[in-house]
Amino acid sequence: MMLRAMVAATAAGAGLAAFAVQAEAFDHGCSSRAVECYEKVRKPDVYATVERPVVVAPGRREVIHTPAVIEPRPYRVGPAYSIRTEHVPAVYSTVMRRQLVQPASVSYVHQPAVVQRVHQTVVAHPGGVRWERQVDRHGVERMCKIHVPAVTSTVARDVVVSPARRVAVETPAVYHEVAVPVLVSPARTRHVSVPAPYAVAYRPTVLKAASIVVVDHPPVIGVERQRVLVQSGGSTWQRSHDHW
Repeated sequence: MMLRAMVAATAAGAGLAAFAVQAEAFDHGCSSRAVECYEKVRKPDVYATVERPVVVAPGRREVIHTPAVIEPRPYRVGPAYSIRTEHVPAVYSTVMRRQLVQPASVSYVHQPAVVQRVHQTVVAHPGGVRWERQVDRHGVERMCKIHVPAVTSTVARDVVVSPARRVAVETPAVYHEVAVPVLVSPARTRHVSVPAPYAVAYRPTVLKAASIVVVDHPPVIGVERQRVLVQSGGSTWQRSHDHW
């Protein structure tokens, strides 16, 4: 498309150059020999509407003062009290306490030894071998080794299972519950405040202090529409349909 537009523009320029000689004739009319005529016309300007931000109201800072809240409050006027001295006696109480009547003691007793009779097998003769002379019926004499078994016997003897000893016997302590007086609080002197008659007055009291708050308000931005010239119209040659 761009190449076609450039070719068309080049052709138009060549045509205009060909008719440059006849330019003056356009102001005074074409002759009867003219094949075609062109007239110079004004091209309109091209405008567009653009939008741009504008500040309708500038930013500002507002200082808000809040006054203090004050309310009258009553208070006493005059002597508030007087002092009176009082004697408070001691306070006793009775408690049950465990009291030792007889302390614990230790005594010793003799415990005889414990003996037990046991039976035990003992070897009376260890046994072994002996030689024995034998003669058979033919008068042949020979010596033979004969095994002699061991000879054992059972004997009784006393064995000490537990030896005699001295055993300690503990006798626990003896206690009784007895009533004992106990001091709960000692005697003392106390000072008592006695209210006195008084008057009531009012004084201003600040319930809430004054304050200052700074508020920043941003600027108000609007949109402004403006018509601007995009392209100047200028002039161009246009083919004339009428001959002068």
